[in-house]
Amino acid sequence: MSGRRRDPVLAGVDVGTTHCKAALCTPDGTVLAQAQRRTPVDASGHAHDVAQLCRAALEALAACTAQAGCGPDAVGITGMAETGAPLDADGDPLLPALSWSDPRPAAHAERLRREHGAAELHEATGVLPSAKVPLAKWLWLSEEHPEAVRRMRTWAGAADLVAHALTGVVGTDATFAQRTMAWDVHTGAWHADLLALAGLGVDRMPAVHPPGTAIGHIGAATAAALGVAPGAPVVVAGHDHLVGAWAAGVREAGESADSMGTAEAVVTLADAAPDARATGRQGMSYGRHVDGARWCTVAGMSSSGALVEWFCDRLLGLAHASPEERYRRFAALVEQAGDGPTGVCVEPYLYGRSAPAPDPARRLAVHGLEARQGLAELAKALLEGASYQARWMAEVQGELAGGSPHTVTLLGGSVRQRTWAMIKAAVSPWRTLRCDAPDAACLGAAAWAGAALGLDPAAPVAARRPVGAPPAAADAYQRAYRTVFLPTVTAPATGSRPPADPASGATS
Repeated sequence: MSGRRRDPVLAGVDVGTTHCKAALCTPDGTVLAQAQRRTPVDASGHAHDVAQLCRAALEALAACTAQAGCGPDAVGITGMAETGAPLDADGDPLLPALSWSDPRPAAHAERLRREHGAAELHEATGVLPSAKVPLAKWLWLSEEHPEAVRRMRTWAGAADLVAHALTGVVGTDATFAQRTMAWDVHTGAWHADLLALAGLGVDRMPAVHPPGTAIGHIGAATAAALGVAPGAPVVVAGHDHLVGAWAAGVREAGESADSMGTAEAVVTLADAAPDARATGRQGMSYGRHVDGARWCTVAGMSSSGALVEWFCDRLLGLAHASPEERYRRFAALVEQAGDGPTGVCVEPYLYGRSAPAPDPARRLAVHGLEARQGLAELAKALLEGASYQARWMAEVQGELAGGSPHTVTLLGGSVRQRTWAMIKAAVSPWRTLRCDAPDAACLGAAAWAGAALGLDPAAPVAARRPVGAPPAAADAYQRAYRTVFLPTVTAPATGSRPPADPASGATS
């Protein structure tokens, strides 16, 4: 044997709303092992026991090390933004982690909007007031749990909590900090005046580390329990949508990522910050990309894959079926609808529209369904409506950035639906690529973990391939987008009512 030292093994962990996922890979992105565990949540669906949340993420990581027969030399962690918990001076949680979807801070978000101005807050912080932002959560906590706020030594987001479980250190990344509504996206510093509204100070916020910088190292006891080497650096890689986009190769100005899941986020990169007032009017957020260099504009659609879930639950009676069975049945039904546009226009808003042209009272609506059509056409029309909406978001982001994106990369679990990806390509005037990596966010987190070892975080890139559509179908879909979808969704809504889900638009 030559005794040549093996290449480093990198781990990526994604603390998601539905699942905690982990992957091990080599520095070039070759995946060695993957695992996932269900994200624990309480009966309300809006809070996570901190110990259980960390356990699920670390069990997924341990399962990967068991599969691969080796442990990582560095660990990167990504995950959902806005979810977090207050920790005391000993690092123990004072309350369960409050989910981004928790509606209870809504009144405090409205107070922020009323007293401090939504446009002014957005210009300074990059985000609009909503129940999901941690600043609104802190205001709610100061009123409902004042003792917890008094004892709070620091705040830790979902990814930060897992990093703390590994290292005993609390730290975060700027792409998480910029989701709090207390971080200045222009100066890269905490807003002391905004924190003071909740009785907090900068000293009680987590340290924000530069991209690819370790917040700490895995201790011996934790390493032994996980079957990994002690001393491995741990990096909080950043917001999952952005980390996944990075892994999918979306890194330069003029490129967009369409992150497709239960909710959907469209992210467009630029070399400069967009016009804040115009971006805010469109219901979009902005801030730095994970590399700290590019700027990104983010638009969210809360009901993307959720439309499919709604259809399977309510119309196909599959509420108790396995995800695999639901996917198989839905995909088979869509194939029965034939080629080309259905002629049915769906407004894809289960919980209101957050962007563009925000309209929280907008509702799911179906136009033009004919008597000869049935469930197959309706199923496909849901995918068409969501695809039109994603094009609209990317198109407006391009206008804000000074030009339409030249490529849009699709990523996320929904890309498995072949017809959906084809419709996305047909609807869009730009080049459409598909990233087939099932866990792009894990791969991106691993890439940024490698930076702590001196490796190039740009080296791993998930495979992408072009998605095409027949020219006739593309012409028909783009014509329907211009002449039917846009006029329909921008016309005054009828029969609207306030959204039932206060966290609508949660991905933006």
